[in-house]
Order: sequence, then C-alpha cells, then structure tokens
Amino acid sequence: MILAPHPDDEALAAGGLIQHAVAKGAAVRVVFATDGDNNPWPQRWLERRWVIGPEGRGRWGVRRQEEARHSLTTLGLKEDGADFLGFPDAGLARLWAQRDGPVLAAFARTLASWAPSWLIVPSARDSHPDHPAVYHFAQSALVQTGQAPAVYSYLIHRGWFRPPAEGCRLALTATQQETKLRAILCHETQMALSRSRFTAYAQAEEIFTPEPLPAPEKAAGTVFQPAFSST
Repeated sequence: MILAPHPDDEALAAGGLIQHAVAKGAAVRVVFATDGDNNPWPQRWLERRWVIGPEGRGRWGVRRQEEARHSLTTLGLKEDGADFLGFPDAGLARLWAQRDGPVLAAFARTLASWAPSWLIVPSARDSHPDHPAVYHFAQSALVQTGQAPAVYSYLIHRGWFRPPAEGCRLALTATQQETKLRAILCHETQMALSRSRFTAYAQAEEIFTPEPLPAPEKAAGTVFQPAFSST
C-alpha cells in the first residue's frame, strides 16, 4: 500500500516501485488522502479565472482524480487500484494537530481492510505540511489496528535547509524510468506550471527510508521484496 497525500505523489515518489511490485505479481493499492483540489495557481492558469470557489475546487479535484487513475494504469495497475479519502487539500496538518478522530478512523479502516505487508508513506521530514500529517496519521492508525507491516517513507519536498533523503535505493531500468516519466506526464494539470520540476523525478533510482514503525511480521508464502541497496 502506498499512501499519497495528493494525486501525483504516487508517480513522483514510487512510480518505479509500483512497476517492480506489479512485475513480481504483488497486489498494490494506492490511497490518496486528498483529491488535490486546493491547487489554485495551475487552475487559474488553465481555466483563465482568478476566483475559485467550492464548485471550482470540486471540479478540479475530479480532474486530478482522473489524472491519478490514468497514471496508475500507465504504471500497470487497474483503475480500481486506488482509493480517494477526500480530505482537505492543504488541511491535513491542521487535522493532525487536532488529532481528528474521523480522519484517523478512516486511515485505520483503510489499513485494516487491506492489511498491507509493505506500507509506503510520505516522510515526516517533508516540507509540505500535508506529507508529515499523512505520516503521523498512518503511524497512529498502525498502532490502533495492531498491524506491523514493513514501513518505508519517501521524501518529495526537501526544502533548501533539509538534507537529501537517505535510505534504500531502488534501481529502475531504462524502460521503467521512461514509464515513470509517462505516468508523471499523466498529471497534465501539474505540467502547466511545473513540468520541468515534476519530470526531474523520473530518475534512475528511487530512495525509501526505513521507518521506526511496528516491525514487520513474517507472513506465510511469498512476499514481495524490492531489490533495495543501501546508500
């Protein structure tokens, strides 16, 4: 299971990992915490409007959901391989600060229903407030449900004062790298103002950091194991 705060994080952070998992026959679920609807500058640019009200944000969120589904099918998943929790874009940090019960319950239900053996979460060190919030909600949901998957995090928004991510490196083939780029380009709304920044994530490797969440329990049968190498 991959937890993505917004549509596009799945491709930017784990487009290669998803391809590795699909190739190994692993079941993959991507859970989007928000629809990415509070994304005003690209929307203003593309829709040629300044004021964006609730109806406009809802329309934008639907569009970004469709882009995410297209991205996932590009990476080898079916369209129904995604869940959209619909929480407020740019509002998750506030909800975590309040320890919002319904939000935590939704994360707990999602994890309990899928019971992942591997959980990929945004980094608590990410400079976008929604990302650490998803990390903390996931951590609390794991404790609440008593699950113990292997947990790895990804860092997207580093900020000038934060060191680069360190951890385990997942190498991508040239074909996987090209497929990841095509998945990123599926997020057409984000290409309007940030194409070069987004496409730069289609690197030859992805980095995931082991997190001190509940230790994984050994499961019966074959479990997907990415070919990580240490940094």
